[in-house]
Amino acid sequence: MPTLERWLFVALAAGCSATGPVTPKPAPASLARTPADRAIEALAPAAVAIDASPPLERAIETRLAAAPTQRVYIMTDKPLYQPGETIWVRADLRATKTLRGGRPLGVTMSLTSPRGALVAQKRVLAQNGVARNDLALADTIEGGEYTLALTADDGTTDSRKLVINTYEAPRLTKSVELLRKAYGAGDSVAAAIEIKHATGEPFASRPITAIVTVDDAETARLALTTDRDGKATARFRLPDTLVRGDGLLTVMADDGGVIESTQKRIPIVMKTLQLGLFPEGGELVTGVAGRVYFMARTTLGKPADIAGTVTDDRGQTVAELASIHDGLGRFDLTPQPGRTYTVALAKPAGITATFAVPAARPDGCVLRAVDQRGADTLRIAATCATSRRLAIEAVVRERRLAGGAFDITANQPALIELPVDPTAQGAVRVTLFAAESNTFTPLAERLVYHGLGAGLQVSITADRASYGPRDPVALTIHAADASGQPVRASLGLAVVDETVLAFADDKSGRLLAHVFLEPELGATAADPIEDPNFYFGTSADAVAGMDALLATRGYRRFEWQPVLDAAASATTGGQP
Repeated sequence: MPTLERWLFVALAAGCSATGPVTPKPAPASLARTPADRAIEALAPAAVAIDASPPLERAIETRLAAAPTQRVYIMTDKPLYQPGETIWVRADLRATKTLRGGRPLGVTMSLTSPRGALVAQKRVLAQNGVARNDLALADTIEGGEYTLALTADDGTTDSRKLVINTYEAPRLTKSVELLRKAYGAGDSVAAAIEIKHATGEPFASRPITAIVTVDDAETARLALTTDRDGKATARFRLPDTLVRGDGLLTVMADDGGVIESTQKRIPIVMKTLQLGLFPEGGELVTGVAGRVYFMARTTLGKPADIAGTVTDDRGQTVAELASIHDGLGRFDLTPQPGRTYTVALAKPAGITATFAVPAARPDGCVLRAVDQRGADTLRIAATCATSRRLAIEAVVRERRLAGGAFDITANQPALIELPVDPTAQGAVRVTLFAAESNTFTPLAERLVYHGLGAGLQVSITADRASYGPRDPVALTIHAADASGQPVRASLGLAVVDETVLAFADDKSGRLLAHVFLEPELGATAADPIEDPNFYFGTSADAVAGMDALLATRGYRRFEWQPVLDAAASATTGGQP
């Protein structure tokens, strides 16, 4: 059976142009953004004794094998349906450790209404990890957000949301994206607008209107003209005084006498926001160069882009900060003895609260994420306040990926390279232990992503450049790995009108995000990751954004005591 790196779902929009041949993916952007980053990247790798701590390694592997689980991805042909339509479903069930399909397994698929009533249910047999079926919707079904849930006979569950509603497909596909995630009173706002015809042609060189409403009052009306690509930028300034901070941007376009509109909520921050500060690896250490990651959110829990400074208790500025993406970012800090540190924000405007940086420990070690180079090597850096012997372990999902031991010199960063399975991909938990006489004490830990950009590439070539209604279509699908080499793949294909996708504006996690990322970060319907697919995209900030997401949402203390107890028992001859 193929591993997850060899399977992918493809959504083909009706009327899209044929794609060309698969070409190798470009290398991801670098994490090394500061002189300190680049200096560590340039170090010669430290001497590491691979698999040098057998009791710890066996205890980890035993613990991971104790309760194997599965991960599920539910695919529907589209996120938005009308009464009377049919929902086509494909679900992949894969072992968390190997990402392979298992033996035949019974699965229950159920559709639940917004009121919690069971609307439809089917029993399906999953074979080789794949279950398929369809759910027909009644013509009289009420509109709203429904839940499509899967429950396997082994207890595995998963679900996804979809919307059922009566709608008329728009003639124009409209996109409005604000260039920042948070604004305050008096801030300048910029919004990127793109409009296309349903057939894909740009809404070129046409007048459009942008209306800004704040606290139920119109504050700006802009007459704009799209360029030849159907794009325009709306720029305006928020009022200096805000009552509730309820802002809305409405964009209207006239297509031959038919006026269509789209709206975008303006994320306005009123005087305060939530700012979480997360020392990389767990804790800052006095005198050791470290990094602090941050996650900014509005009081409603939405991402907020920020900028500001870090000052010490004497009022001296020691660092500047600015978010990378969705309120996430980091800054460098070397804590000095006896000093405390505070973050103050300059953007969004009007934030008067300050935020205390977690205090540093007098001794310890820090971990630092570095660029991953090559599929067969996992790289990370470590620095400690004192010289010592360390063990390092890397775990991905329910699998021990690599480990070893090395010596480190006080206040001298060490670049660690561990050989790993070249097909491995995902959020890797890397833990640093103090190793003394087969006694292991966890010192620092963080998640790093290995194999970003190494996923499957799929190209689709149509037999004709365009089609009319009910014309037969023949597609040639080519699957390749990141280097462009052909591979076998298990594919699910959905053909749907692109205007429906744009109308639904579905940003739920697709395959890579849902299987590789969201489970590691504890994402739930109540506390989702905002646009998780961004971190697997081609944006210049995707790699740094993924790093910051893992260092904030993935910041937690893992429970090592049962593993360490088992390792100690094995060392002394007892039973784990």
